[in-house]
Formats: sequence, structure tokens, C-alpha cells
Amino acid sequence: MNHNLLMLARMIAFVVWGLLACSGGYWLIQLLARPIPAPSQAQPALELRSGQADLTRLFGAAAAAVAEAAPVAESRFKLLGVVAPKMAGAAQAGEGVALIAVDGIARTVRVGALVDGNLQLLLVDGRSASLGEAGVVSMILQIAPQASAATGSLPAAQASPVVLGSYAPPPPMHSQPAPLSDPAGPPAR
Repeated sequence: MNHNLLMLARMIAFVVWGLLACSGGYWLIQLLARPIPAPSQAQPALELRSGQADLTRLFGAAAAAVAEAAPVAESRFKLLGVVAPKMAGAAQAGEGVALIAVDGIARTVRVGALVDGNLQLLLVDGRSASLGEAGVVSMILQIAPQASAATGSLPAAQASPVVLGSYAPPPPMHSQPAPLSDPAGPPAR
């Protein structure tokens, strides 16, 4: 019986020491681990709160008399670019993509997809996109015309005082070298 108690005590000690080692390893990892850095181009997600309430009335202030008017629907949308098919049949078949900014946020929208609410992209051309509901066009967005190219003339190029890649001869020696003699003699006349 003593032998069984001794084995049980050793087993319990082994389990306790094992749990203590696991716990120590876990906390060591927690203390020494570094968080993974976010990429430099990552932007933090903004928390959207749908339940924002005006608490000024709670503290006794009068309610605001004039509510802000909703923005005009056409001013909310801006056409940034289109990928339109060149063939008229493909355009009628519902092919094409438009890049539309809704409230300043750019979205890529295929023909037939919803842009905002029930508003759907119906058709894209070379420089425009038609939006509407249930196949009825309610607004046409146009790509802003490109600014004209700057024209003018440049001044004439001036000579540069810097000479790149030139070879400078070595400085002259103090003694004069002996003239070379021709072993064949002077040329015959």
C-alpha cells in the first residue's frame, strides 16, 4: 500500500509540475512576443455608429428648428471612369463597368448592379453612364472633360560650363625629352 501511495504522490507531483511549466511557458511567450506590425499602406477602420443621438435635449436645450436638407441625388455621384464595349450589341447586352464615386467613396460597378439603394447602373458609353431604377434612366453621369494641354515654347539651351567625361593631359615634366631620331634618315626628295 505504501508503494501505491508513493506512485500516486509522484504522479500528482508530475502533473502539478507539468501544469506549472505550461503556465510559465505561456506567460513567457506573452511577455516576449512582439505584435505583427501593420503594413504602412493600411488604414484604420472607422467605427460607424448608427445609434448616435442628440443628447442636448436631455439636458434641457431646445430642439433644433431647422433640419439639414438631404443632398441632391445628382451631387452625390461622380463618374470617374468607364470600361465600355466598342460594339453597340455588346453595350445593349449589358456589358461594361463604371468607376463611380458615391459620397466621395469610389466603387467599381458592373452594368446591372446596384450603385446605391435601388439605383442601378443601366448602360455605359465611351464617356458616360446611365443610372436608374427598373430599367428607366433617371440620371446620366458624364466624365469631366480633360483639361487642355499646356502649350508654349522652351528657352534655347545654354552651353554647360561643366565638361563631363573629358580627358585632362598630365602636367608637363620639368625636363625636355630628347627629340626622336629617324633611323632611316631624312626622307628622299
